[in-house]
Amino acid sequence: MSNDPGQREARGRRPDHRLPRILRVSTTRAAFDPPPRRNFDSALAPVPDTVEFLIETDGPIPVRALSPVLYVGDTPVTEVSADDDRHYRFVALRPASLRDGAPLVLGWSGQTPGTALDSDDAAAESDAQETFRFEAPDGFGGG
Repeated sequence: MSNDPGQREARGRRPDHRLPRILRVSTTRAAFDPPPRRNFDSALAPVPDTVEFLIETDGPIPVRALSPVLYVGDTPVTEVSADDDRHYRFVALRPASLRDGAPLVLGWSGQTPGTALDSDDAAAESDAQETFRFEAPDGFGGG
């Protein structure tokens, strides 16, 4: 016997997974050492010559099951760490794939750049975002 009245449960408000706007970008050459892990060894090897992007946003990147990605044109840069709730470091482990002048766009892992998974107003979000472009750091031989 069930006590289900047959009515649908009221839908709660969906979480807001919109990404913040990028306010500033700086790039630098950097060596990458995989972060230490507590319970396992990292599958990432050290990389002596990478491009590191320091991104300042107008708010925090929401925490969710998908990871944030910095798209440099069509190239996803997935290695990210947070300095605080508005400053993020993205490290391009394969900097030869980066092209000068490519637009920089924040997105979610597995998402096509410029679209939104949880928002119907993706076009409005991208139109409001200032376009930043990749400029190779001094002394970098890529792009």
